[in-house]
Amino acid sequence: MLAACGSDSGSSAAPVGSATPSSGPWSYTDDLGQTVKLDKTPVRIAAYGDAAAALWHFGITPVAIFTWMDPAKDTMFDGLDLGDTEVVGSTYGEISLEKLAAAKPDIIVATSYTGDTADEMYGFKDKTQLAKIKAIAPVVAVAQVGSMKDVIETNEELVASLGVDTGAGSQVAEDKAAFEAASADLTEAAKSGLSVIPIYADGDGLYIAKAPDDPALKYYQDLGVSFTEIGGKDYYWEILSWENADRYEGDVLINATRNSYSLKQLGEQPTFARLAAFQAGQVHPWDSASMDYPSQTVYMKELAGWLSTDEDVVS
Repeated sequence: MLAACGSDSGSSAAPVGSATPSSGPWSYTDDLGQTVKLDKTPVRIAAYGDAAAALWHFGITPVAIFTWMDPAKDTMFDGLDLGDTEVVGSTYGEISLEKLAAAKPDIIVATSYTGDTADEMYGFKDKTQLAKIKAIAPVVAVAQVGSMKDVIETNEELVASLGVDTGAGSQVAEDKAAFEAASADLTEAAKSGLSVIPIYADGDGLYIAKAPDDPALKYYQDLGVSFTEIGGKDYYWEILSWENADRYEGDVLINATRNSYSLKQLGEQPTFARLAAFQAGQVHPWDSASMDYPSQTVYMKELAGWLSTDEDVVS
């Protein structure tokens, strides 16, 4: 049981977008098995960056966010108004406890990954920092594992508990229907059989993502998208030196939009520039779309378009 330190601030509740919180007691059990009980439904929500973006698209505007880069430069926050949200950290693990406390959050929503625990999880510097933050407000985690659809449904359950209407005729229901339609379209486009390789690149080399370890990529794979099988025993990435950047070939490459090399910089690497997909102009953005229906709908439509129009260049 987590103490509700942040919920009894005495301040008036801040607007939370389209949510209509109930006045009764609130209870929520998160993906790490933590159960948080409060006398009132939380209305002032702080969140780690990726979780915050998803909340926004579900209709909840966080009062504070912390993340690993300047959110104003993060493509995940494109189109979102940060004006009413306090940025209390823009470098991983560096969170201003004073600013966070001043925002008076009722709860803090974080993301978690395999191996995380209630006392030590992703987004925080260490156990000591997390303990101090829990003294400000309870922290609940949404696990970023398995299929993206499962993660989105967990976010939907969370926002529903916070007062967002997710029933028939609601905006969430409309967004979910569009998501399902985009999923069907992606399944159809994937019948082209084109192989996809997701990449991130910097001065250290080329990072190749493993689809089963990324919830969004796994969902696309479940829909029929063909990803080039990546080797190595490490979680999520196989990291290649630039001399070995041509180890894997794919018909379509998707390049991360968060701090990755630009297309021009990729082309300056001779080994990468020899890849058939690069020469064919089939390197596209890999957007870090947040775990919500509208964000993923937009990206699935883009991916379906590339799989429908790009050519087989490696078979």
